[in-house]
Amino acid sequence: MDGAIGFWRRRPGAAVAIAIACLVALRIAVLAATPLELGPDEAQYWRWSRSLDWGYYSKPPLIAWGIAAATSVFGDAEWGVRLLAPIAHGLAGFFLFSLGRRAFDPVVGAWSAALYLLMPGVWLSSAIMSTDAVLLPMWTATLFCLWRLRETPRLTEGLLLGLALGLAMLAKYAALYLIGGAVLASLIDLQTRRALMSPGGLAALAVAALVLSPNLAWNAANDFATVSHTTDNANWNAATFDLSHFGKFLTDQMAVFGPVSFLVLLAGCLLLVRRSRGETLTRELWLICFIAPPLIVIAFQAVISRAHANWAATAYPAACVLLASWIARARWSRIIKAGVGLNAVVGVIFLVFAVAPSLGDAVGASNAFKRVRGWEETAAGLARIARENGASAVMFDEREIWHGVDYYGRDLDLPPVRSWRRLAEARSHAEEAGTLLPGEDWLVLVASVRPDFRPLIRADFASIEDRGVLAIPLGGGKVRELRLYLASGYSPRLRTPEFEAEFAGKQED
Repeated sequence: MDGAIGFWRRRPGAAVAIAIACLVALRIAVLAATPLELGPDEAQYWRWSRSLDWGYYSKPPLIAWGIAAATSVFGDAEWGVRLLAPIAHGLAGFFLFSLGRRAFDPVVGAWSAALYLLMPGVWLSSAIMSTDAVLLPMWTATLFCLWRLRETPRLTEGLLLGLALGLAMLAKYAALYLIGGAVLASLIDLQTRRALMSPGGLAALAVAALVLSPNLAWNAANDFATVSHTTDNANWNAATFDLSHFGKFLTDQMAVFGPVSFLVLLAGCLLLVRRSRGETLTRELWLICFIAPPLIVIAFQAVISRAHANWAATAYPAACVLLASWIARARWSRIIKAGVGLNAVVGVIFLVFAVAPSLGDAVGASNAFKRVRGWEETAAGLARIARENGASAVMFDEREIWHGVDYYGRDLDLPPVRSWRRLAEARSHAEEAGTLLPGEDWLVLVASVRPDFRPLIRADFASIEDRGVLAIPLGGGKVRELRLYLASGYSPRLRTPEFEAEFAGKQED
């Protein structure tokens, strides 16, 4: 123990790097051991990685590039697709250590990394391949580079900042919050304002724009598909105002950041106005500039429409540094440490469930695993039924089923996997890439999970016959049921107002 403490005091950066590497290695071992399959979104990103481009239907390209790099070395197995996630979060943790050390001291840096790497959202995100896994390391790198530019506004620091920001934008457009945070920070902090107006700050903007420009060009050439999907996700066309959603937003954020950590964050930010002035307060307010925008925007989004729990995840890297600074001097430091301990316990339970999902079934948590189970059996069952009936294609009415079968059917004797379109234009990558081609429509095996779509599917085929149900057990009493049809003569009707009126409210159970 004395040797470890001595090593920490002599080389805190190396000590933190070793601790992070051990945690990353544990998470990679769990990826290799888990029987849980890829979820539909992961399968979608894997599909993108087979054809590298500057943009994709619903996301910028960095996640596809990362998967392509990993699978080119380690193969297309599930753990290979997910390999980048724990490594990327480990890098994010080290960037936060570096930020905390420069802004405060090494102890604050170490607690920053611990708060981040042990938060529940990162335990989950380290086990799946998502856009957050590629965004957050670039986000934390941007924060660190911006702080360095604030301290030393040199051209080199600006170039690094621009590269980090550009890559963050290529990961996920939520990186726009970084620009908003930087604007707020420049309003309250003279050093930040001077740094951003320096040649280094202007170089950062130029480099970020240069890095992002190929993606913008791709969007312009593809009807701004990614941007349109981002606005569709907000669902403002169905906007309402329901304050009851705010309670769900708060509970979602406690699940992402940890219940104790989130409540302390809110309470501490409210009490900041009562604290004495000084450099420490300036640094805390600087961090809040990167915490508040995503939390406020997504809280508003939740109230007027809908918001997924991870949409505000970008608030928490800076929040980890802020809470770590309070550990060193606030009266509630023990509470924060207890929250970190609780998050660690939650993480260990998560790892156990990931390796042995049957234990999750035993405690009623099987619903959490249903999207990552049964895909291999689903693809194999459909391949068998298609082969028995001589089908020329398999068509789905749900994008998640398309992606799951696309990945798990890649090595099976499966006809082309196609996607039925509810509307005239494609509204997902599955519909865009899975269009039924000429010559494939002579005998289509339709696998449906949407009762409300089935009457419309019937209208799009000249002939369609019921072929029963394919039921795939998912554990814990959960079942994936696909209603099967053999159809021919595909000729989709025009989606006119008359068509919509004809089938309004109809469904086929």
